[in-house]
Amino acid sequence: MKDLSVRLALPLFALAVALAALPSLAQAPSLPPQTGIDPALLNRAKLDDPAAEFEVSVIYRKGLGVPKDQVLAAAWLRKAAEHGIPNAQYNLGFCYELGQGVPQDDQQAAAWYAKAAEHGQADAQRHLGIFYATGRGVPKDERQAYALLTAAANGSEPYAQFELGRAYDSGHYFPQDKAQAAAWYRKAADQGLASAQHSLGVMYEHGNGVPKDQAMSAQLYRKAADQDYAPSQFALGLAYVHGWGVPQDYAQGIGWYSKAAEQGNTGAMDNLALLYAMGQGVPKDEAKAEGWFIKAADAGAEDAQLQVGMDYLDGSHGLKQDKETAIRWLRKAAEQGSIPAQFNLAMQIYNEPDKSETYFWLSLVAPHLKDKALKVTIQIRDSAAASLSPAQKAELDEKIKRWHTEHDGEH
Repeated sequence: MKDLSVRLALPLFALAVALAALPSLAQAPSLPPQTGIDPALLNRAKLDDPAAEFEVSVIYRKGLGVPKDQVLAAAWLRKAAEHGIPNAQYNLGFCYELGQGVPQDDQQAAAWYAKAAEHGQADAQRHLGIFYATGRGVPKDERQAYALLTAAANGSEPYAQFELGRAYDSGHYFPQDKAQAAAWYRKAADQGLASAQHSLGVMYEHGNGVPKDQAMSAQLYRKAADQDYAPSQFALGLAYVHGWGVPQDYAQGIGWYSKAAEQGNTGAMDNLALLYAMGQGVPKDEAKAEGWFIKAADAGAEDAQLQVGMDYLDGSHGLKQDKETAIRWLRKAAEQGSIPAQFNLAMQIYNEPDKSETYFWLSLVAPHLKDKALKVTIQIRDSAAASLSPAQKAELDEKIKRWHTEHDGEH
């Protein structure tokens, strides 16, 4: 079985930082609840008063005194947008992006964002910048993306500052520049944006673009964690469990893990399970450990799927030995690229009459092994290959090439 203490020591910050949640429709009129639609307001809207049209759209969208109706909201929003209200143009673009009250249509979304962006509407500049960066609804154009995101970011729009930081951090859209990434993350973090605080914390954690400073990293995680940002709650839990930038404190670590786990963070679930499995900071409790492993596995965590598969295989952590269930979980982890899962799955299914799956998984595993392990794996793989027809093997070899093209670099 995999050494749990080794797993516990692995920093899990390599997980991609989640994309910040998009804000709801922006800068709508501030209306009290149960507004209804005042006849005078409705009359002004019917007489093509743009402000009134926008206000009526908000009433229908939020259900202020009337039943929510996204179709009517979008219809009134279109009238205001066509009368040149930048916020209405942005909001109509947002409706098209998400398919709220109108058919989902990236080209229409981009067109309305462009109209609002011409008026300097920062949310529209940000969304249109992302569209240009990804080629969504418009031809991909990194120069346009950069110009739009920079315009919105320079206008102090925190989500745009965060997106610009992500672009420099990843190097997906612009040349990678960690110092620039940190600078833009900081601008957004200073405005209280939790995702930016977390991303800047990751940079301090690893010394990317800023001097390595685990204490500063923990402070930033704490700011975001206090806003219920699950990735930071998990990261802060790791910091307390390992004493990274804060005094080691298992109780604090478990508390933050629990908060993140309750929000569905699989890393936190997996690490809680590891602590209970080892009795580290908590009384050893195999039932609780397995419960958290299964929750994480059900939520798609590759490591947890591997662990649950091995536990069913060995009859560990209070689970009854069940090879069929073990194979099911190992296959889930293998399909996500887990090399240990791929190897263990191949070993469990080797005696089945059809050797094609064994050949496939061991072919993926072999490049990651060396010495005796590699020699044994190749022997078993070649033995499986001998039972395949030339057509079967050719088809599997093509599938293996596609896998490497799609997955190399992930593990």
